[in-house]
Amino acid sequence: MRVVALTFHDVKAESPEHATAPNDEFYQIRASEFDALLSELRRLGYRSISSKTFRSWQQGQTKLPERTVVLTFDDGYASHFEVVAPALLRHRFSGTFFVTTQRIGQPGFMTWDQLRKLLFLGMEIGSHGASHKPLTNLKAEELRDELVQSKRELEQQLGVPIGSLAAPGGFWNKTVADATRQAGYEAVWISAIGTNGPETNALALRRVVVRQPFALQRLIAVVEGRPSAFWWIASQQQLIRLCKRVLGLYWYEKLKRKLVPNA
Repeated sequence: MRVVALTFHDVKAESPEHATAPNDEFYQIRASEFDALLSELRRLGYRSISSKTFRSWQQGQTKLPERTVVLTFDDGYASHFEVVAPALLRHRFSGTFFVTTQRIGQPGFMTWDQLRKLLFLGMEIGSHGASHKPLTNLKAEELRDELVQSKRELEQQLGVPIGSLAAPGGFWNKTVADATRQAGYEAVWISAIGTNGPETNALALRRVVVRQPFALQRLIAVVEGRPSAFWWIASQQQLIRLCKRVLGLYWYEKLKRKLVPNA
């Protein structure tokens, strides 16, 4: 059995009164798009599982439904409580929310009370680092502090063990993997594209980032594991990395906003 994990960032509410945070609209989707995806997944018989349940399955401790998907949400945007959680509950799904502790309570981001309510609603909370700095750029002591401090603060404030981490920006290497193991994490989700099975390295679990242009049927094809869909997504990501390397971040951002709708 193979399991696909999808990664979401900000989900734009249709109503303007919801709080907003600085974000890259390239990674932002509309609430109506998110709802349409959940509706189609439900129609096709998919069930969602948390990062914790996925690890239990990897360890042979539990069985999974035949059609399983992991839904993860990065950065801790306020929209995750205001828009995402109600949609998940409406379609009888759950999610794993990775939050950056230094952003908690900032304008446009979730508060501690909202995170506690997510737990009460059956969602999982994981770490997205303390400051959102790329982990591969940090020196050994800084890396340890980034991982340990965020985990400790989440556990103290929420009263539950924190066993999962989403690497900010997806940046990962063996040094990061070793540090996360020493910090006590059991699962690390990165941006490598692919499916996950019992043999997949638990400290390098694969996810597919949902970004613009939003294409419902292509995402469904990814969840269903169709090779052509993964080829398209991987090609898009390789092109993005090439453009960043050749053009530099400034000109890459300029080009992106010309070529990609809503970016």
